[in-house]
Amino acid sequence: MLSSTYHDEKLISIAVADDSLAIEISAQNKKIIIKVNELEKLRVTDFKEGNIINVAQVIYAGGAGTEGMVRSLLKYAYEVDDADLERNTELSSFLDKKLMDYENGLIVILELEPSYGAYLVAIGGSILEMDSPS
Repeated sequence: MLSSTYHDEKLISIAVADDSLAIEISAQNKKIIIKVNELEKLRVTDFKEGNIINVAQVIYAGGAGTEGMVRSLLKYAYEVDDADLERNTELSSFLDKKLMDYENGLIVILELEPSYGAYLVAIGGSILEMDSPS
């Protein structure tokens, strides 16, 4: 769903406005914007100066994502662990609903795995990739 894995490219910025996420990447001597529309959840850890992407991937129903991988990404994004799920049936039901939303194509997941710096997981309705106007 993305034109590249953006391996060894720089993550420049992350911006959220309304229900949309914009990620700017410096790639192949130009700037690319990846937009996640209908943003439901965003979690970013270890954002630093000089973030380098190892791989950027979109996980969507019918794609390469396994149920275990999707479940793990949802748990990461919503900051829940197995102990929380065992203690809280409402939380477990919520996670099961999110997994069903994924399986039904209602949400997609963007994962940016770093070589250095920021790890990002975003959950939204759609993802768009475009050249930056600047």
